[in-house]
Amino acid sequence: MAENTFTGANMAFPNKGIHFVLAEIIKFRKQLTERDEFGSQSGWSDALNSYMVKELEKLADTLENITYLPDDKTQEQLEAEAADSSRSLVDDYTGGQPLTSDNILMPTGPVREVVWDLSGQDPDLPQMTPSNCPNDMARSFVTALDNLFVQLTRLDSRFQTQTVTKYESAMMRALLNELYTITQRKGGEVNRSDIPSGTLNSQEPNTFQGGGVSQSAK
Repeated sequence: MAENTFTGANMAFPNKGIHFVLAEIIKFRKQLTERDEFGSQSGWSDALNSYMVKELEKLADTLENITYLPDDKTQEQLEAEAADSSRSLVDDYTGGQPLTSDNILMPTGPVREVVWDLSGQDPDLPQMTPSNCPNDMARSFVTALDNLFVQLTRLDSRFQTQTVTKYESAMMRALLNELYTITQRKGGEVNRSDIPSGTLNSQEPNTFQGGGVSQSAK
């Protein structure tokens, strides 16, 4: 039996930033494993490929925001701004920069558990196999996405409040690049394979009078 693709994931740690990325990965994965296109051996459409790229960019954006990168404000400046009644949250928002909590020592937080059932028993989080996902590249993509999930939970920064180090962020971005490469080299109409035999031997029993349920019996 194939090893569960979530094997090795740490299931409890305090880092809120990592938990946030995990939630985004799970949302993305649930949408992918619902796609009928992944039952096709040839590949997937441009529209689905565009969606996959957009979701990867969102993951990259979140990773950037939880990467530790404090600015040059002193603690005194931060405290003065906190007491300034004329400031609004938009004044504190750093746009493309990481979270402003990088600039000051934050309180410790409770350990949070990874809340999803990763065993493969959850119908929304199945393990991808050749039988439920004949599309080899799609299966490889989901497996790589699962690896990103696992590696995020194994970072040393999982014990931080909500950030990861620049080095760890670079490692995770390399994994995102692997996923992006699949979309560019194997995704979309231009990269579809020619499939002369669309119905596999394993699927023959489900054909009419091939052993499956006949139309008259439905």
